[in-house]
Amino acid sequence: MTSAWTTQQEARASYWRSELARVDRLCDAAPALCVAAVPALIAEARAERVVPVEIELEYNSGWAHHLLGEDVPALAAMERALHLATTHGLRAWEGRLLQGLAAVYNGFGDNLSALELLDRSLTIRRELHDTGGLAAALNNLADTYISMGRFPDKARELLDEAARLWPELDRPDGTCATLTGLAKLDTDESEALAGTDPVRSRALAERAVRQATEGLEAARGVPDADGGSTGNPRMAAEAQVRLARAQMALGDLDAAEAALADAETALPRVAARYLTIRYHAAHGRLRRLRGDYAGARATLTTGLLLTEQSLRPMERADVLLELVQVHEDAGDLRAALQTHREYHEAVMAQRDQAAERRGIVVNAQLDIERVRQGRDQARKRAAELAALNESLRHDAAHDALTGLLNRRGLDAIVTARLGHEADLAYVVADLDLFKSVNDQHSHPVGDEVLRRVAQIMIGAVRVGDVVARVGGEEFTLVLLDSPQEQAQAVCERIRTTIEGFPWHELSPDLHVTMSFGGAMAEPDEPAAGLVARADAALYRAKRLGRNRVVFDRELPEQPTEPGATGSATGAAAALHHTA
Repeated sequence: MTSAWTTQQEARASYWRSELARVDRLCDAAPALCVAAVPALIAEARAERVVPVEIELEYNSGWAHHLLGEDVPALAAMERALHLATTHGLRAWEGRLLQGLAAVYNGFGDNLSALELLDRSLTIRRELHDTGGLAAALNNLADTYISMGRFPDKARELLDEAARLWPELDRPDGTCATLTGLAKLDTDESEALAGTDPVRSRALAERAVRQATEGLEAARGVPDADGGSTGNPRMAAEAQVRLARAQMALGDLDAAEAALADAETALPRVAARYLTIRYHAAHGRLRRLRGDYAGARATLTTGLLLTEQSLRPMERADVLLELVQVHEDAGDLRAALQTHREYHEAVMAQRDQAAERRGIVVNAQLDIERVRQGRDQARKRAAELAALNESLRHDAAHDALTGLLNRRGLDAIVTARLGHEADLAYVVADLDLFKSVNDQHSHPVGDEVLRRVAQIMIGAVRVGDVVARVGGEEFTLVLLDSPQEQAQAVCERIRTTIEGFPWHELSPDLHVTMSFGGAMAEPDEPAAGLVARADAALYRAKRLGRNRVVFDRELPEQPTEPGATGSATGAAAALHHTA
């Protein structure tokens, strides 16, 4: 009897090993087939009460839905699996599921939640000495930074660390993801430098081609959906699209065409919407570079139709940005302006729909909660409502165009910090004659100027300092633990960076400068008094000719020449400020 029971258990264990391996292959190579296969297997696993099997099936179901662009069912599946993992104390799975959830959140634009989840996942991976999990989490964290469009150096650092780990693990799938990520970073930088540093641009494009080619080879070493050796079609197609972009940056359009043709053959089998949209964006760019503007418009219009079925506004924004360039190159500036407006609307939708997306997420999670015990249900609902409220508070306190704090968010910070921080500097900064930028160069150019100025200011301050946009062209800095000499040096660094920025790349003959007025907080001084002193200093800077830094009280050694504020000593302080 015992022998027969043992034999039966071994047979079931063998069955599940085989089925899980099959589902894992389907998930990555043919996600639509995975989604179709999993529900019956989950029901079977629940009937047998094999929790680890149920967790792995839910995880693969969630990941497959994510690859298909179906974020709501992806989130629901991942949440169900995470609940099981935490309830049963399965820490390795908890770390893996937090990483999967982060990918889903990143997919529909909630980068903050993605970063928080990845931080928790990394902690667990390091705690368990899980090298494979750590490498995967590093890849995902880098991908989040890349999708944010910020911190490319940090993304590269993370991918380089992951690249050192994958060879130890014999994981061609991880190697492929890392190399294609590095190829994208190099391609983006190559394209950005094409007009200003062609030698560096070409070197980066050549390296991107090598990385994408190696990534493609790695993808061909991943088992296919049937466990064979033909390679993973989704990963290969993604690598081919990245390779084509790199070849375009290099100027090898024939090679790019061949890579995209190879990718196109895999798209129907893979059926991953994000990849099809990415293919159309790349193909539209290729046709534009060949001068086939009608073909480029047709290809990109097809891509736009696909984005209408997606919850991811940035996918639409990427295609629209390509279409703007097609119209500009074709000389149709009216269409370019209209498309740029649509692009701007898509970017704004990424922020404006945050509360709605969170509402969708909450509803999906509430559906899961209904099958749990009442006590857990109430606790979870409270946490979800708190998260939703926090998201709404964040949106209410931030500027949609630049992502900086707005007036409401700034006032809250000043109220909390004033009187509790030593050497607090309050600086108001105003772009000089900004109305002429909008009038002479267009409002889309003006919006891009505001975004880039915001990025320059963020890059010049430390974590903990505050940068806010409080009006059309008015910004505010709150610098903590910054004596006046150091605060002036930071402002001077921002001023000179803005003055020397290659604005002509945005629009011919575009020049941008900024004036600064600052004041140091005094003990027991009300916020209104501090703000008034900084405003008065700004007015003085404007009267003196603009494009300068003026504080309401001059330092004894402060130079009097226009624009000379913050000499070598101040520059050293500014460098310390960014450390």
